Amino acid sequence: MPPDDQVLAAFRRAAEDRDHGAAEIEARLAAELLALRPRWTADSLTAGAALLAAGQPAMANLRALAAVAARADPPGFGEHIEARAAALAALPRRLADAAWGTVAGAARLVTLSRSSAVAAVVVGARGRGWQGTVVVLDGSEGGRGREQAAALAASGPTLSQPDATAPRWLEGAAVVVAVGADAVGGRRFVNCVGTRALLELAAARRLLRLLVADRGKDVAEAAIDELVARAPMRREAVGREWPLLEAVPLALVTLRLRGE
Repeated sequence: MPPDDQVLAAFRRAAEDRDHGAAEIEARLAAELLALRPRWTADSLTAGAALLAAGQPAMANLRALAAVAARADPPGFGEHIEARAAALAALPRRLADAAWGTVAGAARLVTLSRSSAVAAVVVGARGRGWQGTVVVLDGSEGGRGREQAAALAASGPTLSQPDATAPRWLEGAAVVVAVGADAVGGRRFVNCVGTRALLELAAARRLLRLLVADRGKDVAEAAIDELVARAPMRREAVGREWPLLEAVPLALVTLRLRGE
């Protein structure tokens, strides 16, 4: 039986999405697929899995979803997607709850690039009355830090700043640094280029450093190098190109928030 066009279209939209974070893409895909559940076939799931794996090779949660879809077992895939949809719906509140004890006393939170998990922490804290300032560094090209700053500005004081200004914003004791991740291994995690430098600066100043990433981002440590190698590339000229993502030691993180 040929793959269903509507099911494939849902997978394709997720595979081609460059405007949202991994959790947002997964949540939207889960909602679309659950609405299309009567149309699922083994062939549709297999074809959709191939599209998703090829289009989003560096996002651990989307790779995991693609791997389950590739098993071509509609009932089993249904159980997986229902569980993930429920977990993702509860995740913003759980991350905000987990972070509150750390963020409550901070005068400033510094982050970089775009992360829906970090956004959930900020919005949740502001909902509880936190009045600190958020500084969003641009992150690597394609990191979309400016978009993150624009979105967070609706909930309170937020500054969009170039990466080079990071030392200035890390001055003072009441500063917390929070970053997201595309994938988390046993010793390293994957995030936009610039993450390691930011965490090293913060560590030198003995600031709290949060990694905000739920268990859906977990991968085997052996997969970390592969994920970086398959990430989108920055190309300045022929022979001058490098991945937009990097592997960062977990040792640079003070605390990981999983939202459990």
